[in-house]
Amino acid sequence: MKNVLNAEDFATARAVKHAKLKELGYVPVCMAPGDAAPGHSHTLVEEMVIVQKGLGQIQIEDDVYDLRPGSVAIVPAGKFHALCNIGTENLEAVTVFNRNVDPKQVVLKDREKHFGKPAEPTTGELLAQITELRKQNKKLKKKLKRA
Repeated sequence: MKNVLNAEDFATARAVKHAKLKELGYVPVCMAPGDAAPGHSHTLVEEMVIVQKGLGQIQIEDDVYDLRPGSVAIVPAGKFHALCNIGTENLEAVTVFNRNVDPKQVVLKDREKHFGKPAEPTTGELLAQITELRKQNKKLKKKLKRA
């Protein structure tokens, strides 16, 4: 085992309610360097993000946490969260969540709706914008060379 985490490291995990295996869902996550998810919040659904590879950051409400292989982030229901890759390799993780809720009862909010105002871009969002601008710059340079 690469990392051994002590009970103190999982103190926040106590916030996750008990769920039977058949009540859990999961989503594999693979983000390229510089990618950032726009973030959201949702009622009733709790999440646990388990990082397997790469370096990232997760914003939960107004706090930002660094992620590395072995990191576990707990996102209580109703809390805003956004994930980004700040490393030079793919960020690979799995998100585990409770699916024992009526999807029609879940209220999903984007960043602006959650905070009630336009938010300042996060580090991850700025990195994603820089990565996109670099790609566009390379394309323009190639077009100029052909012209």
